[in-house]
Order: sequence, then structure tokens, then C-alpha cells
Amino acid sequence: MDTISKPDFKFKRIFSSLSSKVFLICTLVAAILIFSYTFAVYSSVSSTTYKHKEAELREAASDLSSAFSASGAISQSALSSTAGIHRRIVITDENLSVIYDTSDVENLESKSLVIPATLTALRGEESFVTKAASDHFQSTFAAPIIRNDKIVGVFLILEQDPSLYTIFKSTTSSLLVTAFIALFLFALIFGLITYLLRRRISELMTSIKESRTDEKAEEIPNLHRDEIAPVVDEFNNIYEQLNYVQQMRRAFVSDASHELRTPLSAIKLLCESITGTENMDPETTKEFLEDIILEVDRMSHTAEKLLVLSRLDNSSLTALSPVPLSDVVHKTITALTPFAEDKNITIESYIEEDCTILAEMEGTNQIIGNIIDNAIKYNNHGGCIKIYVFKKDGTCRFIADDTGIGVAPEFRKQVFERFYRIDKSRKHDGRGGSGLGLAIVKRNIESFGGSVEISDSVLGGSRFTVIFPSSPAEEGYA
Repeated sequence: MDTISKPDFKFKRIFSSLSSKVFLICTLVAAILIFSYTFAVYSSVSSTTYKHKEAELREAASDLSSAFSASGAISQSALSSTAGIHRRIVITDENLSVIYDTSDVENLESKSLVIPATLTALRGEESFVTKAASDHFQSTFAAPIIRNDKIVGVFLILEQDPSLYTIFKSTTSSLLVTAFIALFLFALIFGLITYLLRRRISELMTSIKESRTDEKAEEIPNLHRDEIAPVVDEFNNIYEQLNYVQQMRRAFVSDASHELRTPLSAIKLLCESITGTENMDPETTKEFLEDIILEVDRMSHTAEKLLVLSRLDNSSLTALSPVPLSDVVHKTITALTPFAEDKNITIESYIEEDCTILAEMEGTNQIIGNIIDNAIKYNNHGGCIKIYVFKKDGTCRFIADDTGIGVAPEFRKQVFERFYRIDKSRKHDGRGGSGLGLAIVKRNIESFGGSVEISDSVLGGSRFTVIFPSSPAEEGYA
């Protein structure tokens, strides 16, 4: 069983290979085309040979018929000039009795010659038949002898032509040899092409394996600009994205662990202080407990935002519906105004009513809430925030300008990354957050098909511009 299954397995592997299939298919197509062309040429040569022989014998019969019809007899010299070493002339009367026969071996004079060719000629039709024998072409041509519009006999020419057969055989042999040589050359070319293809794929696979096993491996060098080059480019793009995702994952785990470990350490320290201090006065105990509640709130806030991001990452395409953006902004400003008043910050709003977007209510609340909350948190004491909502070019736009600390151009992309902070020292000074708010903003707006960007504000701080796709009812506004 083993000795049979192993070769069979190898056979299946060969024919399961894409390069083997390409080679076999191309070779088969080339063979069909080559031999079809060879057969067409062979048929053309055969037809030309047969027509040439028929024309030659018809011309000879015509000359003899003209001479015989004129006098009723034909000279021996005329017969001898028309006949040859390989040609035999036979003339019969209207009863198919042989009058003349140029053969010395088997002379049929005074005998009847009733064969299909003479019977056809006696009916007034010419007959030509040729076929290849072992070493010659054997041809038979019969034509009626007509005198005074009456058939008075039959001309029969029998010929064996070895020279024409030799030429024909040599030509067909050359055609066949040429066909096999052409097929061999095509197979060689296809084999070379498939070999080069397999080698390029093998090189690519080797590079992919090295990149997979070597953590320090860089992208695959793309030295060739052939059909495999786009595959290499695409792999390098995916590899770059995977590296970026891997780096972000490591940074995310590290930052998330740090964000949760810091309040836990503070809680542990405060609890140890309470339990380790005898007769701690109530005021100090209350202060420590308030600090514990603050750290728990901070940890809960971080965990809540992580859950929001996780839900956004793992959810499928959100079912979008019309959302009244103007109402959402009004409610958010009302909810956050007390926090702004604590820092003596003025919020001015210029809201075009009835701005309806195609989005999702919870995500819209998160976008507007995080941006206005950041504008308050990173603003200066006694500063100002201006909110704009309006329709433009078939979209609804939300703009928040502030007089805060601003974001330098080199940091404007990174601030949308998770846990990213420009100055990490701010995270516990009343300004810093978890570093997740703007990541939630970006993830939400992208799921709606919109965009968000940061630029300099005319007020001296930052300008956040969010472009929402309008609801179908709002399209057409400019």
C-alpha cells in the first residue's frame, strides 16, 4: 500500500501546483495551435499536389483528345511523347474495347476495359483519382473522346510518380519535425517562465517567513518591478500596519496598566495609612476617604472609556439614523457650563438650528462632550470658548475655538491615539485626563463617515473642526 500511495501523493502534489498547471495548460494550448497549423499546411500541400497532378493529366488528355477527334486515329509518336516511363496511355472505343495501349508489360489492346473510371468517362464526365502508394503517387485520369457531339471512346491515363511522392513525403516530414521542434521550444520557454515564477514566489515566501519569525526584520525589499511586485508592496503595507498595531497594543497595555495601577497604589497607600494610624482624627479620616473616592472615580472613568473604545472596536457597522446635532450641542453646553463657571470660562454659541446629521445618538454625545470638556479642561482661567454649528457643502459642521494652551502641529495626529498626552505631568493637575477622550472622538466620527481635525484658533488656543455627514433630509444645504 505504501509503495503505491507515495508516488500517487507526489503525483497529486505536482498537479496541485499552480506553476505546474500553468506549464501544462500553456504547453497543451501551444500543442493544439502548432499541430492545427501543421495539419492546415499539410492539407494545403496535399490539395495543391492533387490539383497539380490533375491539371497535368487533364492537359495531356486534352492534347491527345484533340488529335484523336480530328482524325479518328492517333500516331504512335504522339502516344509516345505523351506517355513516359511512369505514364501509360489507354484509348478505348465507345464499347470500351481497347484501341491503343502504350504498355509493353500488360498490353490490353483488343480487350475490354470496364472499370469505374472508364464507365464514368463514357457517361461524358471526367474522372480523376490519386492515392499514395508505398513509394509513389498512383493517379488515374479518364476523359471522354467526343467527335461531332458524340462520345466515341475514352482516354485513360495511368501514372506512377515517385519523384512527386518523394517531394510530398519530404515536405510533410519536415512539417512534422518543425512542429515537434516548435512544441519543444515553447515547452522550454513555458518551463523557464514557470521556473522564474516559482523562484520569485519562493523568495517571497522565504522573506515572509523570516519577517514572521524575526522580530527585528524589516519590510521585504522589492527589487523587481514585475507582477509579484504589487503583492510585495501590499505585504509591506500590511506588515507596516501590523507593526504599528503591535506597537500600539504594547503601548496600550503598558499605559492601561499604569493608569489603573496608579490609583490602585494610591488607594492602597491611603487604606494602609488609615488602618496603620491609631486614633486618627475624623477630619483626616474623612479627607483620606475622599481621596480614595477620587481615585476610584478616576479609575472608573478610565475603565468606562476603555469599555467604550472596546465596544467601538468590536462592533460591526453602526446603524445610522438622523440625529439633531443642534439639540445635542445645546444640551452638552448646558451640562458642562457649571464646570466652565468654576474656571470663570465663558461659553459663546452660534448654532444654526435644525442641523440634522446621519449618525448615532450615543456616539454624537461622546464626540461633542469630549471636545467641549477638553476645551474647558485645557483652557486658561477666565478664558473663552466659542461654539459654531452650521451647514456647508451638504454637511453639518461643529467647530470649537478656545483660548487655551493649544496643540503644536507636530502633536496634532498623536493626540487622537489612545493614552497619548503631550505633557504627562498634567494628568493629575486638574487638567490631564485618561488620554482616551480624543481617541473615542476619532473612532466615532470615522464610523459615521465624517472627519475631525485640529488647527490654530483665532482666539489663541485650539480649533476642533468636526464634519458630520448630513441626514438625507438636510442634503442640498450649502
